[in-house]
Amino acid sequence: GGAGGGGGAAGKGCSAWTWRGLAALVTLAALCAVNFVVQHQLMRPRGEASLRSEAGASRWLARAAVPESREEDKADALAGGGPLHTRRIELAQWVADVATLQEVVALQVLRDWLEKSRGNMVQVTHAVEKDATGFGWVSCGSEGELCSCKSKEVRFGDAEADAWVNAERWEPSSRCVASSFKNQDPSPGKVKSCQCHSTIAFCKDGRPVDLARCSGNGEETCRAGCDRNFGLQKAFADESSSRPSEPRSQLCVGERTFELLWTCNRKRSRVPLGSHPHQEAQEVLDRSMEQLCADPSLDGQLSVFLDCEFLENYLRWTSDGSEWLEEAYVTYVGGSKDSKYEWQATNLVRSISLFSTRPVVVMVFGDEFVPPLSWRELPNVLVYRMLPITPRVSFNFNKIRAMIGARAVVGIQLDTDQIIAPGMDSVFNGTRREITDRYPWPMLPVHWMSRDRYPGNGYEAYAFDDYKEKHTMRWNHAHPTWTFWALAFLCDLLLERYMGRARWGQGIKAWKLQDVSRRGLMSILRAGGTSQESRAGNYQGWMIEDEDMLNVNLWRDGASKAWCKFDLEPSLFLTRPFLQKNMYFDPQWYPDGVPLVFFSSHNTKNFESTDWLLTLLTQCSKGSRKLRCPSSHEQLEICQAGSHREQEVRRSPLNFASEACCCMEPRWEKPVFWAGQWYASPQQVPIVAPGGSGEDRRCVMP
Repeated sequence: GGAGGGGGAAGKGCSAWTWRGLAALVTLAALCAVNFVVQHQLMRPRGEASLRSEAGASRWLARAAVPESREEDKADALAGGGPLHTRRIELAQWVADVATLQEVVALQVLRDWLEKSRGNMVQVTHAVEKDATGFGWVSCGSEGELCSCKSKEVRFGDAEADAWVNAERWEPSSRCVASSFKNQDPSPGKVKSCQCHSTIAFCKDGRPVDLARCSGNGEETCRAGCDRNFGLQKAFADESSSRPSEPRSQLCVGERTFELLWTCNRKRSRVPLGSHPHQEAQEVLDRSMEQLCADPSLDGQLSVFLDCEFLENYLRWTSDGSEWLEEAYVTYVGGSKDSKYEWQATNLVRSISLFSTRPVVVMVFGDEFVPPLSWRELPNVLVYRMLPITPRVSFNFNKIRAMIGARAVVGIQLDTDQIIAPGMDSVFNGTRREITDRYPWPMLPVHWMSRDRYPGNGYEAYAFDDYKEKHTMRWNHAHPTWTFWALAFLCDLLLERYMGRARWGQGIKAWKLQDVSRRGLMSILRAGGTSQESRAGNYQGWMIEDEDMLNVNLWRDGASKAWCKFDLEPSLFLTRPFLQKNMYFDPQWYPDGVPLVFFSSHNTKNFESTDWLLTLLTQCSKGSRKLRCPSSHEQLEICQAGSHREQEVRRSPLNFASEACCCMEPRWEKPVFWAGQWYASPQQVPIVAPGGSGEDRRCVMP
């Protein structure tokens, strides 16, 4: 798929395909590998020499799919998301050495179908997965023999003619004869057989798996499908006991689906050891959560559970001394199995697997959402769960709950409709540098749209008038980064929103963060109530969504730091050097435009175009390569996914990267753009734009 190619022509051919979703990787990798066999062999005469040639070519294909260079192997393993690279090689070997002629032809037909259905890939993938599941009709006996069928769904008939009758009831002692099927004979005069429908998987206790709780179409069982006490609410009820948290060696023992990690009950929470450096972060969190934990109406809203399917990754990224994460990406999701949000989140975690060395916490709200099976193969994915948010509060405030619940010393929040690109990890260092004991607020990237009211603002219809006090920054995008020092701000914001559920809610005590420059946050927290101020708990118009409230609460505290824009529209990655000189200009805050940092993309809701973008990012970020780019003044048809030229080049995999990567020039060597200039690093961007207005750029570079 969009993963990088292995050594040899077969590997490079596969690299020209987009991913189509992690769930479709099995099918698509096989299609890539079969391309050589079909194009070079099936069109030839089927004589003995031709068959010998095909066998030799198949063996060559298997060898070519395995990288010979250790450096290539490492690069491809990264590009393929780790274990998925191995699966791709195994599939290529199967096609080259095992697949029958009919199987090869069938795969070629499927490949053609995929190419002709480029705008409908998710539906194609679902259709393939549904028909390709291994839990179908399997032979259980020839005519006259006993047929043992655990599911008790048996049919009798002629496989060649595809003529069958089904049994109304099947017992273990039943034989494969017409009398077991009310003497019906679907194919008179021919020897028949029986088939058992294995649509039902079984747990260790012999009872069927609830496949609605498991990913995929029943390819394998899962803890949730066999958990007879399934449910977050039941897991939460168990936390009320006073017993201490389980030792790490006892996490997720037996068939438990969820394991409590953290809650308001400190005895039941997995806190750092006393001498661990993370104790400071734990103290900030404990003091920040006090009011949230004291309110009985919010019982369980801060409890965090581990999805036990991801226990191995959890143990890999945490330690005996502390189960906080030093640095982590955090996203949040909910909804049903196989929803669009699953596909969006899959692209996000895939991009992090490709371009980051940090873990990603996927915070799932409720127990309806089913993480895809493929996520378990990505070593940096951790799945936590929290109870659904209280009624009358927008789902998007789960973003704040996820940031608090993730236990990240330094975090970057990403929505599911985002992906990262090379360089995004550097934002962790910038976050650690900027958000401290003396500046304890999250930082958001500048929004592409100014929501201030001024003459000539093309977005005046979206002007934000709900908050009448001073705006200390331009409107920012709700993709915050934070350190543990920002947890006091986040807990206060969440509490204020909870209290605003009623029009005249209960007032709260909030920390006087305006004093931090003089006293520091820890001093304020340890002073307790004397360092708090009263706030009315009644609902305000700016509480409707998380982005509104983040901006207002930052303005109210006098916060002044915002990131230069690193969450860019996908189309901006493919415009070559053609960008407006003063991108996202406004006369008050950014008269020279907003600096753009090509580290991540937002608004990646369209799975297919995002898949294409990730393919290019993967192929084109492998270092220096010889590009055959036309004049920098020309737009390229290949830069439009699904265009005739893009499909044409896809059929010439050896030339794919050298031409398609031109779409992103000069972003490989110069990923920052401001005021008509490209820069090799954020550190090179000046405070004042050369030849510009003379105003400082205001936003902070990572």
